[in-house]
Amino acid sequence: MNKIEIKTEELERVQNAEAEAVGITKEAKYLCYPIEEVAGKLSSLAIEHELEEDMEYYLDDVTKLQHKLESAFYRCEEVFADRIRQLEDELCDIEDEEITNDWIWRTWYVSKANREG
Repeated sequence: MNKIEIKTEELERVQNAEAEAVGITKEAKYLCYPIEEVAGKLSSLAIEHELEEDMEYYLDDVTKLQHKLESAFYRCEEVFADRIRQLEDELCDIEDEEITNDWIWRTWYVSKANREG
């Protein structure tokens, strides 16, 4: 296996892992349902006791933190995306190196043939 094949294989593995990570992080979206249920119960209780405005302030904090938690899970996907970009750059470097080496070899060969010929 040459360098390009090895790097391409690694890239494919990480791309598959990224797709799996996206599926896993989608589960974070379902975390909001129990939170919303609890918030709804607290809100109803507060309304019942005429404390709606006070409760609303705290439930806004809960909502903000819920969104932060979901975002934090989605940012976990960046680990894979960053590695994919790095592998793509490395793959381009290897390909460029091989093209350069091939050009140098061909130039040397043609030059040698012209000197001998």
